This record gives sequence, C-alpha cells and structure tokens, in this order.
Amino acid sequence: MKSALNLPLLCLTAVLATSALVAAQDKKDDKKREKVEAVEIGKAAPVFELKDLDGKTVKLADYKDKIVVLEWFQPTCPYDVKGYNEGGNCRGTGEKLEKDGVVVLLVNSSNAKNDNADHDANVEFFKSRKLSPRMLMDPDGKVGHAYGAKSTPHCMVIDAKGTLVYRGAIDNMMEKDAKEKVNYVEQAVRELKAGKPVSTKETRSYG
Repeated sequence: MKSALNLPLLCLTAVLATSALVAAQDKKDDKKREKVEAVEIGKAAPVFELKDLDGKTVKLADYKDKIVVLEWFQPTCPYDVKGYNEGGNCRGTGEKLEKDGVVVLLVNSSNAKNDNADHDANVEFFKSRKLSPRMLMDPDGKVGHAYGAKSTPHCMVIDAKGTLVYRGAIDNMMEKDAKEKVNYVEQAVRELKAGKPVSTKETRSYG
C-alpha cells in the first residue's frame, strides 16, 4: 500500500487527467474530442448510453424514477483499491445503497489507450474481490466531462426526477479537520428518501 502522501499524486492520473495525458501524446485524436460543459448541481443529469464490461448497453433512462449513484473508478487508483477491499468505504457504501433499492453504477472514463481501460484488468479487479458491480466504460471521456468528474472515486447522486443533487467525495475521511465521519453519498440518499432537500450539494472529491 502506498503512503497517504503519495495517494493524491497517483489518483490525479484518474479519469479526465488520464484522458488528457494520453491525448497529449496523440494531438490528432485530441482535436476530435468534443468539449462539454459540466452540468451544474440542481440541473438535469446528462443522459448517457455506455457499454458495461459484458458489452451490454446501459442508459440512464433505464433507471427512470429511481435514485442513481454514479461513482468514477479506476482499477489502479489507491483510493479505489483500498475502498473496494474488505471493509472499504466504496464497497460498504455500494452494498448498503443497493440493499436500499438505489441504483449504483461505476464509470471508468480512462482513455481507451490507457492501461486503466483494459477490459480484463477491470474484470479481474472485482473478480478477485468477489464483487460484481455494474461497470460502465466511457473511453472518450464525454460522460466524465458532462458530469464534471475529475478524479477517482468521484461520486454523483441523481434523484428520482433525474436531477443531479450531489457531486463530490464519498465521505469526509480525507478532510483533516473532520471530527466525525460523514458519508455524503448516504446522507444525500437518506434526505431524498425522506423528501428533504440535499443539505450538502458539493464537496471536494478524493484524489
């Protein structure tokens, strides 16, 4: 396990940072990339249509009238490695939400040329942990850009009406002045189910 000091540097290669790194090596492809403005909190969540690891198409529209949590992921990110090990916050949160009827989707926005986008590496990551989450591949990064995903894990909560109501960290355990643990994703879901507005709408993500 890397030291805590090294974690942010490693995870900054995640998601869009990784895509930008690879794009810099191929300017021709970079010119073809469509610039997308990130959605604002409180606005309709960007629709998408992505392939999962089994090659099946998954659409946001498939989950109409349901609360949906999106979590950006990379198999080599130390935060994800720790988070999906036994007792990890990503693993525990996902399992708890799914039992409560929430749709949890992981999104990998790594550039297709990057090792983090390798199909077998992603499959093995979860197989070795005896997990089978719904993983969606976003090789051109368009969905990541649309949601403003910047690192891994970066979480989004979409309410049953299709509105983005939260974007940020899974919890506050990376905050130096945190006095007690707050799981922002679970909190947002609880408030939605109680018919209350989400109190914490955006936080700084891990990485």
